[in-house]
This record gives sequence, C-alpha cells and structure tokens, in this order.
Amino acid sequence: MKFILIPALVCFLALPCLAQKAESNFGLQVPAPGADVFADDVLQRAIDKVSAAGGGTVILGAGDFKLSRKEGDDTVIIKSNVTLRGQGYATHIYLDPKTPPNPLRYFPVRIGSAKVPASNVVIENLRYTGNDKAIGGGSVMGFNARLDEPESMLLSCDNITVRNCWIYDAKQAAGCTKPASNLYHAKHVIPAEEARAASKTGAGKEFYGLPERQASQFKNWQVHHNMIDTCGNKAVELAECNGGLIADNYIINCEDGPQVIFGSRNVRICDNQVFFVRTGINITEGSHHITVTGNIVEQAAGGSPKNWGACLVFRTEPLPLATTVSHVTVTGNIFRNQATEAKVTMRFETRDESLGCKYEAITMTGNVFDGNVQFYDRRNPAMTSISDVLFAANVCDGMFLNAPGSEVKSSRVTVRGNTFRHKGDQVLKASGWIWADNTHAAGTLELDTAATGNVVRNNMTSSAIRDQGVKTSLGGNEVLFNAR
Repeated sequence: MKFILIPALVCFLALPCLAQKAESNFGLQVPAPGADVFADDVLQRAIDKVSAAGGGTVILGAGDFKLSRKEGDDTVIIKSNVTLRGQGYATHIYLDPKTPPNPLRYFPVRIGSAKVPASNVVIENLRYTGNDKAIGGGSVMGFNARLDEPESMLLSCDNITVRNCWIYDAKQAAGCTKPASNLYHAKHVIPAEEARAASKTGAGKEFYGLPERQASQFKNWQVHHNMIDTCGNKAVELAECNGGLIADNYIINCEDGPQVIFGSRNVRICDNQVFFVRTGINITEGSHHITVTGNIVEQAAGGSPKNWGACLVFRTEPLPLATTVSHVTVTGNIFRNQATEAKVTMRFETRDESLGCKYEAITMTGNVFDGNVQFYDRRNPAMTSISDVLFAANVCDGMFLNAPGSEVKSSRVTVRGNTFRHKGDQVLKASGWIWADNTHAAGTLELDTAATGNVVRNNMTSSAIRDQGVKTSLGGNEVLFNAR
C-alpha cells in the first residue's frame, strides 16, 4: 500500500495567502485496500504519520476499508490534530461481519484511547458500518471517545467534529463519555446487586459531579449532517460534555435518539429528524442548560405498541445518585407518537436505582405534541419533584396527564396559552399550578378533588369549567359557544 503526500496548498491567482494558514499543510492519500484484506495497519500508520507531522488530513480513497477486531478495546485510534476524510458514501469503513461475538464493548474507530485523549479531530465524508447486530455479543461503537482508566478521569477529548457521514448498525453512532462513578468498571457496568451494595458507601472520587470532573468535561463536540441508521442504543450520546452540538442529523431505526447525560451542559440538540424504536431525545442524569429546538421526533413504524417510550424523556440512570436535571429549553419541535397504546410524547422517569431527582427550570414553548403529555412520573413518583416549569404556546393533540401532589411533588408549574385539540375534558389533579389563557375547543377543564390552590384564569373552553378542587382562584374564563 502506497501513501501519496499532498503538498501545501498554493495560492490561486490573486487570492491572498493569509487564508493558507487555516489549512492543513500536510495531507496523506490512502487508497482503499479492498474487501479481501484488512485495512487496520494501513489506516493506523497513516494516522500516526499525519499526527507525528503535527497534524493534517488522512484522505481515504473510494472503496472498502475492512477492520478486524483486535485484542483490547479498539482497532484504529484517531490521534490529535487529524482529519479523517473520505470520498463520501463510496468510502466504506466497516468491522468484518465475520467477527466472533464478544461480550465487551468495542471501538473499531476510536477517538483517542482509554488513557490518552485526542483533540482537534474531524471525521467527515465517509460511510461506516459497525455490524453490531450481525456480530452480536457486546456493543460495537461508532466514532466515540471513552476515557476509561483512572488516570484519564480528569482529561478530555476536545474540539471533535463528526459530519457528513453515513453511520450504520453501531451501538452508538458518535459520542463521548467516562465512567460515571465508581460504580462502573472500565469495560462493563457492574451487576445490579453489586451496584446496590456499593450504593451504601455512595459515589467515589470519580463521581461525575465533583468539581474536578466538571472542570475536565469534554468540550466542543459537534455531530451534524449525518445519516444515522440502526443504532442499538443512543444514536448520539454526549456525556460529561460542556459545549456541544447535535444538529441536522437524519436518525432512523434507532433504539434511542440523541442523549445528553452525566452533567452535560451548554449543548444544543437542533433540527434533527429522529425516528426511534424505544425513546427519542433523552435529557438525563444531571444535565443542565440544554436547548432542544426544531427537531422532528416520531415513533418508528414497526415498534412495539406497548412501548412506553416517549419522544422526549427527562430521566435518570440506573445508579444510586441524587440528581437534578435543570435549565432545559424545548422550542419549536414536533413530537409525534401515534404508534403505541400510551401515545406518550413527553414524560419524566426516575429509575428504581436512583436516590431521587429534581426536574426544574424547564421551558417548553411553541411545540407540537401529537400524543399525550405525561407530566408526572409513573414509575417512581415519590422520588420525583417537578418545579419551575413553563409549558406555553404549544399545540397538544393528546391529553395533558398530571398527578396529585400526594403522589408526585410539583410546584410553580405554569400552563399558559396552549391549544388543546383532543376531544373530551382535561383534568387537573396537581396543586399550586397556574392554568391560564388556554383554549380547549372540544372539551373543558375539571379540577379534581385533590387539586389545591390552583390559579385558573382566562381560559376558553367548550363548556363551563368544573371546579371540585380546594382554594381554586377562578376568573375571566369564557365558554366557546357552538365550539363542538
């Protein structure tokens, strides 16, 4: 296999040479070896050579780059200051589908190693197939950075971009993570019974919420304009990430859509199309200051009709941690679930293993919820509290489901200016809410006997509001005559 050096770009005609500094001055062309041989060593040598030169571009030719599964966690390691660029769909990197099953997580193309991070990396314009389902066993990943070892807990892989790729059949298409706490081993999650025993001592020094881990979060991850098909877990996962963008991806047939987790912050999830099997967008385990805008999220055809997964999920991990999920803005999305019996578009879930979760400072405006909105936790309501939430100017085609304060704590929740289009009456069971300026043309609002201290003002309903609650403040509500 021959490498072809690409000289520095030469200024063209009268264009100023100042722009030349922004371009890499080292490039290496790597022709495709073909499907009959493994490309492991060819790829790694090219990456190493470009990295040793201070950085540049590995330019992959059209054709097959077949990878074997080696001892350890990875086949090829992308190093700092390297761009891996293909010729579009014609450049195909894939793990050999004849690889024997293995119970451990594996990274055919890994960004950095378990101990040594890589930063300033771009992966673009190529096709990748993990063959996760064909191989079976453990998780075959896509383009991921995972710092597993204790000596790497306070390091990070920064300025990573994965764009314009076709990513098939990987457990995750792209993402970054570290073990969340001492409850994780380097290669796999410990069994539930061991986690329960460990929970008695609490999270150890590697817990993601400690200041040292917060200061060493991954920074500036961008995963955009990719075609992501058939992922067995989260399509894109940003964990312990401060500053990220998941945008304009077309995601189909994936168990779960994009996720932020383990204290991620300042991340935008925008303008993706997500067709999920289990859950759509996940905001989880300590994440905060997250923006979710302009996405289309829908239950994929062919999924289980009994699935309780939702288009948008606020949740915890199966870890004994006390968590706050906060400062989330959800604007201008379309959430649609007509394929399951529950038809849930949004829900909260605190897992059994958790020590509790606060969901607070959440704003949802200008969205379409084509299905039910589940504004409580059906799984562990006693461990869940919901507060300081604004649900405004949305179009809701399903029921707005809520629970009495005796079941789940909720406070300072404002439901304002929404259009409820479902037929039948809406029931308010929660206490201390503001329900104002909403329009319900095909039903009315009924306040349950458990509802206490709600403010209900200036709503338009098809018949008079029925108040069976306690200390309700009613005023300015109107009946839409001939609304039905």
